Amino acid sequence: MKKNVIEGPNKTRLLNGLLAVLLAITLIAPAVFQSTTPAASKRTPARPVITKVTATKNSATVTWKKSKYATSYRIYYKQAGAKKWTTLATISSKNLKYTHKSSRKHPLKGGKKYAYTVRAYNKYGKKWSSYDKKGKTVTIPAVPSIVKTRVKANSYKQTTVTWTKSINATNYLVYYRSADTTKWTRIANVSSKTLKYVHKSSRKYPVEAGRTYYYMVRGYNKTYKTYGSYNKAGMQVVIPERPVATPTATPTVAPTATPKPTQKPKPTATPKPTATPKPTATPKPTQKPKPTATPTPDPDSPSEINKKIKEVVKLTNQVRVKHGSAAVVEDAALDAGAAVRAKEIYTKFSHDRPDGRNADSAYNEAGAGNILGENITTGNTPERAVYLWENSRGHLYAMIDKEATHIGVGVYKNFWVQIFAKNPSQKYTLTVYANGGTFPSKGGVEKFEISVPARADVKLSTIDIPEKEGSSFIGWTQLDERIPGYESGLMDLDYIKNNDLHMPENTTLKANWSDTSDSSDSSN
Repeated sequence: MKKNVIEGPNKTRLLNGLLAVLLAITLIAPAVFQSTTPAASKRTPARPVITKVTATKNSATVTWKKSKYATSYRIYYKQAGAKKWTTLATISSKNLKYTHKSSRKHPLKGGKKYAYTVRAYNKYGKKWSSYDKKGKTVTIPAVPSIVKTRVKANSYKQTTVTWTKSINATNYLVYYRSADTTKWTRIANVSSKTLKYVHKSSRKYPVEAGRTYYYMVRGYNKTYKTYGSYNKAGMQVVIPERPVATPTATPTVAPTATPKPTQKPKPTATPKPTATPKPTATPKPTQKPKPTATPTPDPDSPSEINKKIKEVVKLTNQVRVKHGSAAVVEDAALDAGAAVRAKEIYTKFSHDRPDGRNADSAYNEAGAGNILGENITTGNTPERAVYLWENSRGHLYAMIDKEATHIGVGVYKNFWVQIFAKNPSQKYTLTVYANGGTFPSKGGVEKFEISVPARADVKLSTIDIPEKEGSSFIGWTQLDERIPGYESGLMDLDYIKNNDLHMPENTTLKANWSDTSDSSDSSN
């Protein structure tokens, strides 16, 4: 019993002692760490070692090794030979690479050599490392400048391409493509000493009579293996038709004259008997008139153009049915727009109009809406045009679009246009509301409506401007009847001059005003 009484207190004292020691260690440890860690973190960082600098035509990338005690890095650059370094950026120490992209503030010029250096910084000690004063250099590749290209057809099987000089070019690469493809084919690589190339038709690079082609030239620097920019649309040329040879007439050889026999001496005249009366001459039959030659039809006459249009519609529907799409119906408004576009692509072969507007505007102006897709090409016949469209993936996709319900076709001098739409006669209403003002041009009404082809664009500058006494018109806001109280941001006068209003639904424009009345009392 005594033994148990004595041992209990001893164990308690031992445990209490251990706890006291542990507590002391716990209290001392933070002080130790707090006194040693800051001291280490305030040291001067080591000089960064740049491992490499690489360059592209408009950028340079610097890579370096990790610097001990660094919390950030600062990157500098200068053109080789210059004395002063220029700061590019300060970045976190987590990064060991920086890409310098050419800019107006920090430019990089092709063919020039630049030096780069890096300096480390310790924010705790506010200390900078030393740096490589020479830096590591790299040459920015020289990029040829863009050239202006011209092309003309010499004959039905030959063209001549000319271009302007390109800075930094050691060679020029000449490309061409036919109007029914977007893929460029390189046909020549010539020295920078020449600015002209004659393209003669060959089996590998053919030129077909009556077809349209595009040419482009871009500069190339073989030292740096860099390519210059180029005109992506290319320069258009129409190859003339092959002349039809007229056969030379074979001269008729006149027969040799047969010699006349020697004349026999005349016998002594015998007395003439009484003359027998001559029988009455039988009248000759009346000559039959020769048939009048059938005139050759004018290929550009309205009747011939209409025949061509009908044939394209027929052939197109055959393609659609073959691919599981319903036949489309010819639409007069689409035809009218396509006729305009055919003449436009004769001068500028593009889906953009000569004035820069989208092709859809031509069909909208003709009264058609819900435009889906336009196909253009060149060809001597309707069969040729449809064949080219069918054998081009992008054009075929437009031809067999299942949403299409109507078609329009235009042709001008072997330039063909095909347009598809869904319910082109659909219209939306644009309501123009003067909001307390009036429209003098409309007889003083406060509100008027415009019928617009569905999904067409309306030029805001063509909409009448209202007037309001004591107020100045400052612009339009757009209302949406589906959302009560909705009103768009202000379309001010500058916006109105340069922008269109898209019409995917019925729309209301509301006038906004600025009070210009003088509320002050000017009397004495």
